[in-house]
Amino acid sequence: MLEILAKLAALGADLSSRSAIKKALSLIGEDEELVDQIYTFVKNKSYESDVSKIPYEKRVLFLPQCLRNSKECKAELTDKGYICKRCGKCCISEIIGYAESLGYKHIYIVPGGSLVFKILKEIGNEVEAAIGIACFAELAEASEKLSRRNLAHQCIPLTKTGCIDTSVNVDEVKRVLNMRI
Repeated sequence: MLEILAKLAALGADLSSRSAIKKALSLIGEDEELVDQIYTFVKNKSYESDVSKIPYEKRVLFLPQCLRNSKECKAELTDKGYICKRCGKCCISEIIGYAESLGYKHIYIVPGGSLVFKILKEIGNEVEAAIGIACFAELAEASEKLSRRNLAHQCIPLTKTGCIDTSVNVDEVKRVLNMRI
């Protein structure tokens, strides 16, 4: 992907929106399915410094419900997402424990992107940055909306996608959660 980004940069391509990236990819004959990956990468780089300056307690973490172990999860669904029972049968408990140890106060396990924006509306001024884990399509869509709101954010892609029993690189999640200047 970095090679493709270098080609786009050399052309002076506009990378500010998904549609601009799609056009640029078609100009150089690259697969348009890379749009969401490139957009997410570009947005992560552009907000990395901002997020790293924000105290942990002013950040919100959104975990996708698809990380849960679909056969054994006992999490309870509420109007603010799932409440993890910390059974340890998936990586969610480890991620939540790590985030809490850093001082994160706003952690949500959400069944979809629409709940993310409902929660953000409710907690409003309590947070200055958002960190989310999802598939590239969901991350790119959320990143567009967060950018329009000028909310600093970081997107962490799933390493195994699908709507159930997905996975994420927990070390990468910890690295992003711990970002500080």
